[in-house]
Amino acid sequence: MSKAEPRRPDSFSVRSLERGLDILSLLNRHNGLTCTETSQQVGLPRPTAFRLLRTLERLGYIFRDDADKKYRLTAQVRSLSHGYDQEEWLPKIARPIMVEVCKKILWPLTMVTNMGSQMLVRDSTHDISPFAMWRHRGGFKIPLLHTAAGQVYLAYSAKDLRQALIDQALAEDPQTLTRHGVTLQNFQRGLSRISADGFACLKVPDQNHCAVAAPVMVDGEIFSVMGVSFYPTAMSLKQAADTFAGPLKDAVKTLGLALSTWRAERAAEDNN
Repeated sequence: MSKAEPRRPDSFSVRSLERGLDILSLLNRHNGLTCTETSQQVGLPRPTAFRLLRTLERLGYIFRDDADKKYRLTAQVRSLSHGYDQEEWLPKIARPIMVEVCKKILWPLTMVTNMGSQMLVRDSTHDISPFAMWRHRGGFKIPLLHTAAGQVYLAYSAKDLRQALIDQALAEDPQTLTRHGVTLQNFQRGLSRISADGFACLKVPDQNHCAVAAPVMVDGEIFSVMGVSFYPTAMSLKQAADTFAGPLKDAVKTLGLALSTWRAERAAEDNN
């Protein structure tokens, strides 16, 4: 008689991972919690909760708000549902708008979201643009601090989240600004200008192209960034800003309103 298949006990699960996911789920249901509140809610000793919170903060999924000492989720949490989000809003809502704009301006557009100290190119129109710069539409990362998309995201993020993301990027590469001849003070000034202008236009370091980018705002918060890539040999930064900023601002406004409606419809479906 053959032996029975040995039972795999629950001890095979990783408790720290389960607890970390419990904390992410908990923070998703609250507008910030302190370490003590978190430990009480999930039923863990405060030192254990503190270690888990610090780990999630280091990974870029949460940040600690200095104003009230509470931990909150960052936009990187959305990367955990990358496939689901992509099925929903990218092809149905964002992609048609990007294609329409690309057909008018010809240069390729990108849709970018935040992933902690980096930005993730979710989709692009390089596949239909006559000025395509690469073959793949998306799925790769670009720097946070040195790209138009990254700087737009920082400029329109809440103050504490912005500082947390900058600190994370500098912790990973302390010389990333000075290596390009930029001081932190000047970098912060640049973000203020972007916020005032409503877009960023700059050359991508170590690349042969430039970009204009604008924020996609949904219900008053930055959701993603839409950008246009172009070659500096084709036009100057000023010419690009004059040419692309207007259509780009119109496109992100249209997309933001559409995403707000989509989000409301999803919330209504979840409540039914």
